[in-house]
Amino acid sequence: MITEQRTVSIVKCKDPGEGALKALSLLEEKGVFTPSADVIFLKPNVVVPTPFDQAPAEITDPSLVGTLVRYFYQRGAHKVLVGESPAWGAACQDAYQASGLSKVVTKNGGIMVDLDNEPDVWIPVHNGYVYDKIRFPRAIVEADLLVNIPKAKTHFLAGVTVGMKNLFGCIRYEDRKKYHRDVDLVSVLADILKALSPGLTVVDAVHAMEGFGPHGGTVLDLDLVIAGTDSVAVDTVGTYLMGFEPNDLGFLQVAQRLGLGSINMRDIQVVGEEVDKVRKSFLPPVFPFVNPHENVSVYAGGICPGCKPRIGVVPSPWDSTKRYAVIIGREPLAIKPEVEADEIWLVGNCGVRAGMAYLLRKAFFGGFKQDIPKIVKVPGCPPLDWFSQKVIFPPLREKGWMT
Repeated sequence: MITEQRTVSIVKCKDPGEGALKALSLLEEKGVFTPSADVIFLKPNVVVPTPFDQAPAEITDPSLVGTLVRYFYQRGAHKVLVGESPAWGAACQDAYQASGLSKVVTKNGGIMVDLDNEPDVWIPVHNGYVYDKIRFPRAIVEADLLVNIPKAKTHFLAGVTVGMKNLFGCIRYEDRKKYHRDVDLVSVLADILKALSPGLTVVDAVHAMEGFGPHGGTVLDLDLVIAGTDSVAVDTVGTYLMGFEPNDLGFLQVAQRLGLGSINMRDIQVVGEEVDKVRKSFLPPVFPFVNPHENVSVYAGGICPGCKPRIGVVPSPWDSTKRYAVIIGREPLAIKPEVEADEIWLVGNCGVRAGMAYLLRKAFFGGFKQDIPKIVKVPGCPPLDWFSQKVIFPPLREKGWMT
């Protein structure tokens, strides 16, 4: 059933700022959105401290954020705040500076909020899947209007990331890292939307991402801005425009089951572009089940999506002169008694347990034919802290984008 709030605007454009203004004007004409709030909080997507021109499909375009800062001031806002908690536990200020977001926002009179040091406010979650209450930065909670400004990307856990997934960055890294495990994630996203529903979502889908997103995919120019006041409706339309079926995605299934919105395209009124004329087929996020290095043997079994993405990046650092064995997952049935390596890596909590059990059996039944290998443990469920410190952050520090 189509309701007024389930109106989503789609604008074809090359400039996301201009596209956003047109998308919002379409919503205003329909009487769906009235920009009359006093304090606005804009929540873009800044994944890691990287200049926007180096990651145009990964980071919300700073020019779009700057345009929205001006837009809300022109419509009578007293204060426009901007903030984001980047992935992997990176510092807010590093992400703001490296991406170019801080420069654009302050130039237009906006105020950058350091969410790393912002006091917390606890918000109850009625009948939450995971949370009874969630802590959010006070500046987000106390704003009169929360505006979600995500990128349109594929996502190896969620399938796609549009608006709902971007709200994950409203909670602290230590609160969210343990939920990067498929069904855990989609349940938490529903809880967050219950507790903190944005009044407006503006999707930057000019430069989108396909393939193994949200970080390792490739750029696909969709050349669209999508906007609406119903978060689930916006995500449904965004998902469909990327060539996926909304009913196939766990976070949308959960949202509909909880009564947070309809994920049926027939229940949504679309204004602007005709959906099927601008829809594209994105490559899905396929897990790399094979390590790219021939001297790395992977023994995986009973592995969940929290550890699957680590198959292609372990070991780190890598040495072409060594032989590696990687044990990952709860019950790696492929482990053979004759496994020999210079280094054996045990990845994730399950891999550590399975690997240590294997090593004890190996020692008991005769040990290794050659020298005892070096054992490297990578604990965590999932092992995000190791991944960020060993894989994500070093190249960013080398380029001067992280302190």
